Amino acid sequence: MSTVVYLSNQQIHIVEGVRGKTATVNRYLSFPAPQGSIINGIIMDQETFGSFLKEIWSANKLQTKDVNLVINSSKFVGQNMEIPKMADEKTLEHIKRGFSNIDRSEEKVYGFIRLEGSHKKMKRLYAESVSPDFISDYISFFEGIGIKLKGIYSGEGGMISLVNATAAKNFDTFMIMIADSMTLTTVLYVKKVFTYYNSVRCFHEPGSEDYAQDLTRSASQIKQFMQANQLDSELEVILLAGVEEKDLSFYKTIMKEYGVQTKIDIFSDTKNIKGLDGIFAQKYLFATSGLFNGGNGSNYILRYLSKKTEKKANSNTIYFVAIGATLVVAGIAFLIAFLFARGRRKQLEDLQAYNTSPGTLMQVETYDELTYRNSFLVGQYLSIANINENLDTYPWATKNVREHIFKLSEGYATVTLTSCNSDSGTTDMSVTAENPKVINEFITILMSQKMFHNVTYTGYSYSAENQYRVNVSCTLEESVGREGAEDED
Repeated sequence: MSTVVYLSNQQIHIVEGVRGKTATVNRYLSFPAPQGSIINGIIMDQETFGSFLKEIWSANKLQTKDVNLVINSSKFVGQNMEIPKMADEKTLEHIKRGFSNIDRSEEKVYGFIRLEGSHKKMKRLYAESVSPDFISDYISFFEGIGIKLKGIYSGEGGMISLVNATAAKNFDTFMIMIADSMTLTTVLYVKKVFTYYNSVRCFHEPGSEDYAQDLTRSASQIKQFMQANQLDSELEVILLAGVEEKDLSFYKTIMKEYGVQTKIDIFSDTKNIKGLDGIFAQKYLFATSGLFNGGNGSNYILRYLSKKTEKKANSNTIYFVAIGATLVVAGIAFLIAFLFARGRRKQLEDLQAYNTSPGTLMQVETYDELTYRNSFLVGQYLSIANINENLDTYPWATKNVREHIFKLSEGYATVTLTSCNSDSGTTDMSVTAENPKVINEFITILMSQKMFHNVTYTGYSYSAENQYRVNVSCTLEESVGREGAEDED
């Protein structure tokens, strides 16, 4: 039986259950932390928070061993990697080099989770780095209140392990949105491979229209991310977790009104996540993620202890190498002095003086700085080139596009363009005619055009001029309007 503690903002979730490739949860507990005692997963008041946890452990008769901690904190920095297949220790060295531009100035502990989609010679990973002091502080804190931690996991890594073992087995390209007490977390998988993770603060009341709009914005951001990164896979489903099932129909209606046409459903997997009487408490999803075995590479206690051992071994090695090098240098110096006397000794001193002179050292330092600067500029150039390529994929409601819309309306209705949004690629228009059937025929023509990705419209309204009016919104397909756009007035 394992106990998992989840810390995020001012909330503490605790689950007890069986840990492995699937999870069985036997008990759920939730407590608000004392005001200001933890912020962003970081313990701010150790005395207050420690006394609070002691009371919880005693009152609920929780075990003090086989305890795992899940921390949702921005202190963990992650990125996707694709590296050659190799043993775990060599994998960690490769990951360290991958973080060299981020972690240049300080020591870090590195962890990883294996992802689907590996090739014969390559494997995909989600790798993270975190300060060793961040891990050691938690180990010391829990030991100080009589609790021995067996594992420490990041909230992001834990959620990826959970989704790998659940939704990723049932869908190829999907999005899961996890509603926490103060945050909304979105996880994107493309062809069963974790691709993107984002977490934003959410201040609106669940079940309200504002909350539904928050869900809509997160879904739209993911779709924009897929378009910007030219991910051609079609989104199969949006899974909502941590929301009330009774609100699902309302959320679907609002999200569809704002242009989200993807299928929306409640996240549920009683096959891989089993709870009391088969009921799964979705609001404990992050805590439950600690019951899924993401491999030793994702346990930051093991990684921290391994780094300490490695550091000690390296220290001993350096010590003995230094002694050996000193003896060798002393022997060589003695031999040179004996064989070549003062003349050769002077020549040696001149060479040593040249190698350690300020001018030589400055040249070496200049070379290193220029090499690093060159690498940085190449990276900047490639980033700018990539941005330019992505910009070329955005649609543009040019003069030719607008004239084409007007031409299509001839003989059907009068069209007035009301707005063009370059961010979303939408062109809004007002369509009027004496006969609503004619308007409907014109909208059918718009829907058949390859230049439009999506066409939506509101209900009819009748004006004093004996005209029927409909507001139509057209979403342009990728790159529409770009060809020859520079030649327009």
